Amino acid sequence: MTLSTNAYLIVDAGGTFLKSAVLNCQGEVYPGSGMSVNSFSDAPKEDILRSFREIITMGMAFIKKHAMIISGLGLAFPGPFDFLKATSLMKHKFQSIYGFNLREYFYQLPGMPDNVPVRFIHDANAVLAGELWKGNAAGFENVAVVTLGTGLGFAISEHGKILRNHLGSPGIAIYNLPYRDGILEDYVAKRGFIKTYCELRGKSASNDISVSEIGEMADNGDSISIQTFNEVGKILAESLQNILYEKNIQCLLFSGQISKSFSHMETALKDGLRMVNSLQRIAVVKSIDNAALLGALSNVVADL
Repeated sequence: MTLSTNAYLIVDAGGTFLKSAVLNCQGEVYPGSGMSVNSFSDAPKEDILRSFREIITMGMAFIKKHAMIISGLGLAFPGPFDFLKATSLMKHKFQSIYGFNLREYFYQLPGMPDNVPVRFIHDANAVLAGELWKGNAAGFENVAVVTLGTGLGFAISEHGKILRNHLGSPGIAIYNLPYRDGILEDYVAKRGFIKTYCELRGKSASNDISVSEIGEMADNGDSISIQTFNEVGKILAESLQNILYEKNIQCLLFSGQISKSFSHMETALKDGLRMVNSLQRIAVVKSIDNAALLGALSNVVADL
């Protein structure tokens, strides 16, 4: 890849890690620019800010080393978050920076120009924005993205426009939809996969196994692991059917680390959603690792 003069530093802020990369305005990631540090999201304010300072400093050092100019800083964040005011409203993680203005803090970092745009976007909206721009949703107007990980994220577009609430978060949430004796997130995010797997194994829920390990066992033909993904696929299809039908969704995409095992849910999902006649594509995002980065970049360059 030929290095251009202008470069954009993009950060995906998760509860466990902060991941970053340097991209050009076309959305290409510069080789060797990927970085990752612990986010310390449950730690005191000073530790969280130190992590952000570290990841941004490393990215800016890469830009300087390759004689480029930083043209924007984009960040994908989970919610609740005020994306215009650049303040976290989370109490379950990043709680020690609640109400703290991150944009002002980033402008104070050494070497950060005070005239470059610093933009924030919800991580699920970022995935959707990236897919609409240069991913598997390109060419579709009514698109939904489901992010499967520690939590359950959802973003949706109508007529090519991402639906947002007054804070900039997704316009429709599904994580808290009532389901059985809890909410949907209890059954289809990390804890739901582990609970279903343990129930099918006939043992109590345990922290001794991860969803990635269940996925690896499914890849190797383990019937209980395959059944686990099949059951979760059925729950997702059942819960999404009405929303997708009402919003005339044409393309449904899955992201998040759990979606790396999408193939084991695919049949159950497609069977459960076959009555949604508008659906033309059900698939994973183009790049599970980079989708949010691409969307956060599009959020920056859209203002230039």
